[in-house]
Amino acid sequence: MQKLKRGGLLVVIWLAALLTLGACGENSATSTGVPATTAAATTAVATASATTAAATSAPATTGAVTTGAATTTAATTSVSTTGAVTTTAAATGDAATTASGTTAPAAQAQPLNIPWVKNGTCYEVFVRSYFDSNGDGKGDLNGLISKLDYINDGNPNSTKSLGANCIWLMPITSSPSYHGYDTTDYYTVNKDYGTNDDFKKLVSEAHKRGIKILTDLVLNHTSKDHPWFKQASSDPNSPYRNFYIFRPDNPGYNNLNGGKAFYKNPNGSDYYFAQFGGGLPDLNWHNPAVVTEMEKVIKYWLSDMGVDGFRLDAVRYLIEDGQNQADTPETKALLRTLQKYIESIKPDGFTIGEVYTNLPIDSYYPDQLDEYFAFNLADQMVKSGASGTTGFIDTAKTLNNSLPYQRFGVFLTNHDQNRILDQPGITLPKMEVLATSYLTLPGLPFVYYGEEIGMLGRKPDEKIRTPMQWTDDASGFTTGKPWEDLNTGISQYNVKVQDGKPDSLLNLYRKLIHLRSNTPALAGGTYTPFESNNFIAGAYIRHAAKSDIMVIINMDTSDAARIKFSLKSSDLAPGEYKATVLVDINNTNATFPNLTVGVGGAVSGYAPMATIPAGSAYVLELKK
Repeated sequence: MQKLKRGGLLVVIWLAALLTLGACGENSATSTGVPATTAAATTAVATASATTAAATSAPATTGAVTTGAATTTAATTSVSTTGAVTTTAAATGDAATTASGTTAPAAQAQPLNIPWVKNGTCYEVFVRSYFDSNGDGKGDLNGLISKLDYINDGNPNSTKSLGANCIWLMPITSSPSYHGYDTTDYYTVNKDYGTNDDFKKLVSEAHKRGIKILTDLVLNHTSKDHPWFKQASSDPNSPYRNFYIFRPDNPGYNNLNGGKAFYKNPNGSDYYFAQFGGGLPDLNWHNPAVVTEMEKVIKYWLSDMGVDGFRLDAVRYLIEDGQNQADTPETKALLRTLQKYIESIKPDGFTIGEVYTNLPIDSYYPDQLDEYFAFNLADQMVKSGASGTTGFIDTAKTLNNSLPYQRFGVFLTNHDQNRILDQPGITLPKMEVLATSYLTLPGLPFVYYGEEIGMLGRKPDEKIRTPMQWTDDASGFTTGKPWEDLNTGISQYNVKVQDGKPDSLLNLYRKLIHLRSNTPALAGGTYTPFESNNFIAGAYIRHAAKSDIMVIINMDTSDAARIKFSLKSSDLAPGEYKATVLVDINNTNATFPNLTVGVGGAVSGYAPMATIPAGSAYVLELKK
């Protein structure tokens, strides 16, 4: 019965309703269909890396379409299996454009040839909230540069830095909003944050410390204030008209959340398509000129600005097919094209996509982007923490088996979700267990800034993106008035007070991240969960050549007595293993009996201790 309960959690996660919270701005993420465009058919243009140079860099100039009451002639575009974008004229009904992309031939899963990823940990930073260097109340790039040693000081044995070797920056380009997911210029750093030269300095200083820089790449939409949209909305004959999706009427269907999909043109009598709100008009990826222009943006940031890769925003919704609004074959074909282009510019450029859903995402593998965030696992970890159970262990197994070579990102919460310690049922002891768990699971871990000190925050979005709590008041962030008030709990949850406490959450994160980067089993080893005779306690093995780790947890508020763990098979070689404690979050000075491993890596009824304490986690090194 206890195993059935634990398995039931796995069923719940895979059958959970589709989440559509994605585009990261002020609006809750939605997805919508692509309406019939008002552009005439354009000529085909190849966009794979080998043919990009041949594509025109000028926007496609298009005329208006003659429409009747029931029928519209529109451009229909497909992305081929070779990466080419093909546009042909098509007659459509009152519904919308019919995209005709085909699925790619089967590809073989491959490991990533990007060395830093294997033992990496990424740190997500909202520049506006990290550190203010000039007293205007807003964080900036020079402020981030001054805090790089906190993230990684370049010393692999440091006890004062987190040890993360990657920073993911939320949008930093010009934008009228505080969050930046509505760019007005893809080529210029937001003036609140500094200059393009400041960004180049950040990249240089980060690289000196062994830190890679990823930037948010927002491909689905621009700001309504972008010069492209201003021209497109006010002039039907503008060369940028077909950069967006206009139609003479509102077709009357909504996005997947039931909200508006089409908005009245402020400069005309027609409507434009915007799946994340009227301020964020969708780019028309059916237009080859959009593909070409965005490849120029990608090349600029990789070649001129020196970034090491991208987090791609809201990739599920790039190309819709009428009311088929997410995960279309055309979107996946486009991602293949963009991935090939990125590799042609920077072979070790890293990409990770936001596929915001609790449903399986294996259809995005293996030949599209390098990795995708494991939202289903994050959701199950939060649920496990709240309920004091271990269902996430089996979710991680399913994920690891379905996405070969650990090509996924693991996290607890990010900038679109209530902060982890402000989730219902999550206490500080449970958060410590969760941190130990996700930083020892397979996949590339991502830590949201402030998570490592337990920052609080519940929506609206500004309240989950508040200034970093360096000290017990706002003076640690700025000498001026902060752009947003700091959250509650600052007297306890700040860097200064936790820095000097060996058992603080901050120092636990430091220990775990450094341990991960220096331990082959944790950095990239195989993953095998134990079977447990009680669902509130769980354990798993991470194995690599000459490196074996066992993790034991109890996330419940009750002690777990008479626990036994078993394995039918594993990668462990037969023999007797001594268990040495590397991490004990409660400093219990516990000792563990040897682990006996039989033929085929089998383990029968291992009893680690008489009682596994409530809210405990242990990381054990196994040595024969």
